[in-house]
Amino acid sequence: MPQPNKSNKKVSSLFWHGLAGAVASLSLPPLFLLPAIFALSIPFLGYVQAKSRWEAALIFGSAGFGWFLASTYWVSNSLIVESLSNWFLMPLMALALALILAIFWAVSAACSWSFGRRPMARLLWVLVFFSLGEWGRGFIATGFPWNLTGSLFSVDLASLQAASIIGIYGLCVIALAFAAVPAFWAIGYRGLAVICVLLPLSMAMGGAVRLSNDSLSKTLSSARPEVRLVQPAIPQAEKWDHLKRQNHLKRLIKLSKGDGIAPKLIIWPETAFAGFPNHNAELLERTVREATPSQGTLITGIPRLGSERTLLNSAVMIDHGGKTKGVYDKKHLVPFGEYMPFREWMPFLNPIVGELDFTAGQNNGLMRQEKVGTIQLLICYEVIFSGKVITSTMRPDLMVNITNDAWFGVSAGPWQHLAQAQMRAVEEGVPLFRVANTGITAGFDSYGRVLGLIPIGAKGILDLAVPPAITPTAFARFGNLGFFCLVILIAATAAWLDLRRSIRQ
Repeated sequence: MPQPNKSNKKVSSLFWHGLAGAVASLSLPPLFLLPAIFALSIPFLGYVQAKSRWEAALIFGSAGFGWFLASTYWVSNSLIVESLSNWFLMPLMALALALILAIFWAVSAACSWSFGRRPMARLLWVLVFFSLGEWGRGFIATGFPWNLTGSLFSVDLASLQAASIIGIYGLCVIALAFAAVPAFWAIGYRGLAVICVLLPLSMAMGGAVRLSNDSLSKTLSSARPEVRLVQPAIPQAEKWDHLKRQNHLKRLIKLSKGDGIAPKLIIWPETAFAGFPNHNAELLERTVREATPSQGTLITGIPRLGSERTLLNSAVMIDHGGKTKGVYDKKHLVPFGEYMPFREWMPFLNPIVGELDFTAGQNNGLMRQEKVGTIQLLICYEVIFSGKVITSTMRPDLMVNITNDAWFGVSAGPWQHLAQAQMRAVEEGVPLFRVANTGITAGFDSYGRVLGLIPIGAKGILDLAVPPAITPTAFARFGNLGFFCLVILIAATAAWLDLRRSIRQ
């Protein structure tokens, strides 16, 4: 009998760690219940007492599973948005995604378990490897840096300014240290707990000073709007219905003409034109001519056929006369959404994901428009990759993110996507305009301030002047150097604590 009881206690413990992770995720957008992040101290304390690497991995794997299940559940909505026939797969998809992402948390705990002899040092080491795990999520297996712990600082624009120096991964370090405050307090290191509370407060104060010294908002208020963002709010289930395409285009044209203002640039969402340009050239040209003023230009998302009949998810810039002024092909594709990894091994999924994969774009050229400047296009979730949205040699005047979040309905997903777009504007010091089919369409200046917003599910337009980009931020110049400096500082402190203990012994 003792063995089953012991086993039951372990299962119960893992359940509570998973619940702690789920509660902690409430600190993320859109809820921003910041005190909820302290729930992560439960797995932190469990880790300190773990007797083996496997136990440590299970503790943080359970916490990660709860975190991601509660915060990425909405991804499974994509299975039923066009048809309810796949409803039975929704829980499987939600569970599978949470389990895959939880592996990063489990591996971080397993790697750190061998380090640290004192409880405080053990906590510091897990912060080091946990932070590195969050960074690794950005590029391992194509990367999926969604709902990073540092995203909670999007709640406050002043706190967000630190991203201009240390980026989102640096914010993850601060967020994890903040989450561990109750754990530090519980094991008797109350001075460090106080420091971890004061750190984000100091960060917010520094951000407030940065914002107060900026004169950008004062000059922008009198500028003439040159760009119109169009949110048509076309249901995803109707988007590719050719019988309704003409009505969809009429809605886009009507919104684009707006209230008499003649913007230089009109931007439509991802795949707003539901047809191939080479097959529907006449319709595309007529649509652009009707939607734009005589000196205007349109950017629209559109699927294209490339060489050798490859399928591309693209954005094209076309002027009023029908001349193509720029083309951008999406480079970072969504696995299981735009292409199927290991397709030959899993043919049974073809009816769900389709039989044809998109091909990644190879080239990146900035688009250019008079009175707007140079433009870096980002399609859908390309905007979530910190440090990868622009290059130092091709710094644009404006970033434009076109997307179609209609796949995910009225859920936390579009708000989380919006917060990541705002983060990129702060990191790079470049304004960003986001144009979504069903929302949320918004504009951000170079400090991440919201210039305007169209709510989720609403159709409408947003006319914006283009704020100037600021001098390249520290993050734009040095990338994740600030993040690695924080990680090295914590690792050095943990190593020093262990070394001091060894000397005393």
